[in-house]
Amino acid sequence: MVAYVAGFGGGRDRGIQMLRETAESDLDGRTPTAPRDARVETGNDVRADALFALILVYNRERQYDAALQALERLRRIYPRNRLLWLESGSTALRAGRGQQADELLSQGLAALAKDQRPRMPGEEALWHYKRGAARALQGRTDDATADLKFAVGADPQNWVNGRARVELGRLALKRGDRTSAANEAKQAETLCDRGNDPVCVQDARSVLRSSNGR
Repeated sequence: MVAYVAGFGGGRDRGIQMLRETAESDLDGRTPTAPRDARVETGNDVRADALFALILVYNRERQYDAALQALERLRRIYPRNRLLWLESGSTALRAGRGQQADELLSQGLAALAKDQRPRMPGEEALWHYKRGAARALQGRTDDATADLKFAVGADPQNWVNGRARVELGRLALKRGDRTSAANEAKQAETLCDRGNDPVCVQDARSVLRSSNGR
């Protein structure tokens, strides 16, 4: 299926259809000798694998509604997986839906606060960067700034720190503070370069040019 989706054999559309069929299929009877609970778990795992693959495809193809629907199904299968809320918010953000992204990320942050399981390095910073970007998109400047400043102060990964600073630079430009915008942009360029994030590097350079009146 992955080979088809990648375009091998000219069967991209067929690969996507196979993934959809797997995600929709009833796999409960695939291993009839196993206990029913085991069969259900196996079926869920196979469907989840197909759904995760579809989310990647849908995001690549900018089919954000389909990606969000797949993520909603995964949240029902794995209700304790807080990272599915993070990806849901990120997908809404890619679609330019600031309010929806804000709501999804806020629900995820509420779950994160109650979750005692280990966190990935820089996870809290990532959540706040994403929500800050969503709030900036809505024009909620003060709330966005609070989230983004939290992100840069919460031991983030380099690329997260850089992207948050790009957003802070853009907000500084909106309020006419070119000095702060330039400072954020310079830091962002260095951090994003260290984090191997070329898109962010270009965004930082764009903010820097704007801060210089170009």
